[in-house]
Amino acid sequence: MQTKRMSRREFLTLVGAASGAALLAACQPKVAPTATPKPTATPPPKPTATPLPKPTATPPPAAPVEVSFGYEPGGNIQAYYDVLFARAAEGLPGITIEPVVYPTYDDQLHLLPTQFAAGTAPAVIRWDNAAPWTQYAAEEVILPLNDLLKETAIDLNAFPKALVDGWTIDGKLYAIPMYLQNSAFVYNLDVLEEAGITTLPTSMQEVRQVAKTVKEKTGKSGLVILPNLFHIHQYILAFGGGWNYGRTINSPENVAGLQFLVDMFVEDETASTSQQLGTAWDGEAISLNKAAMSDGGPWYIGFMKAVAPNVRYSLLPIPTNQPGKFFVVTYGGGYSISSSAKDPVAAIKLVEFLSTEAAQEAIITTELGFVPAMTKFLDDYVAKTPEYAPFTESVLSQGRKLDYPPKMAEFETDLLAGFEQLVFRPGTTTVQELLDSLQSKYGQ
Repeated sequence: MQTKRMSRREFLTLVGAASGAALLAACQPKVAPTATPKPTATPPPKPTATPLPKPTATPPPAAPVEVSFGYEPGGNIQAYYDVLFARAAEGLPGITIEPVVYPTYDDQLHLLPTQFAAGTAPAVIRWDNAAPWTQYAAEEVILPLNDLLKETAIDLNAFPKALVDGWTIDGKLYAIPMYLQNSAFVYNLDVLEEAGITTLPTSMQEVRQVAKTVKEKTGKSGLVILPNLFHIHQYILAFGGGWNYGRTINSPENVAGLQFLVDMFVEDETASTSQQLGTAWDGEAISLNKAAMSDGGPWYIGFMKAVAPNVRYSLLPIPTNQPGKFFVVTYGGGYSISSSAKDPVAAIKLVEFLSTEAAQEAIITTELGFVPAMTKFLDDYVAKTPEYAPFTESVLSQGRKLDYPPKMAEFETDLLAGFEQLVFRPGTTTVQELLDSLQSKYGQ
């Protein structure tokens, strides 16, 4: 194989080209090799703080609800309520008691009709069954409490049934009992002894005979009565009668009871009104030994102790026309709510506060002079007041009630006018005619 020989010219040309290329490379700037970038980790997202709720202003506490409370402060009543009012801040939260104090109970009864008509009567009213509450219930100016009781813990079983029934008409309850009151028959033992009587009567027939004996032997009145609806009512009930809220005004039983009383005045001349004896009421006549017997009640206990501590007397259930059977009217004070009450629920809460066991016990500890309405305190009251011992729980629970016709005030006025006509103008009318006219005018 032949090898081609390179000429000088070709050799120099090749060397020149190589040198030029080297020179050109030497004149170029040096470039550092580019490193492959390391992968960068994606930074975790920064946690975002949950925005706090904007602070809201705390609403101011609700203003206490004012509940007006009407009562009269006679005797020791104001001292009793002062004790309860002092406990109200703790025992009655959210409610402020606004007392409406009447000068006397008569003032209260006189002002309430106008207040009811104007819608300004106190929300809560303290009164007793002798007030014309049946009329106000019929006029719907006081509320039935049956539904409102569901807002409370009041237990009606804590009271004698007759006391609750005394505030109830056709199943509707119109007051929560505060204190218990009852009727009774009063015997002046000194006057009876003066007449030679040592055994007390056990029937109304015996009452009439004893009255005759007292009149014959002593010249004193055998029976005294303060002529008003309450006292006449006792003789109606003694013969098995009752007004039954105006349904039975002229019943045979009512005729018999009223005739019995009229006969003691007119035929026997053994009965007197308290005014005929120169006294303000029957208790005064008994305390002055001017009469032997009267219908009455536990209010005699404090009165006799205060004004006639040396006069011997006895307080017992009332005889009836059935020998050996007795009765009392069980009634008393209670708390009602007017229809104009701005907040009936707050009003019933006030009634609940005034009706607790602590409030009932305070009747005794403050020496209020009333019998607590709750049965559990009856023994405590008797322990302090032994004169009340004959009025047992059994007697009181079976008591009759003051079932006056609705228009009580007008009914009483007409009844008394008729009674005075029968007694002081005999022969001008009869008992039957009087009760028939009353039935026609006030009956249901």
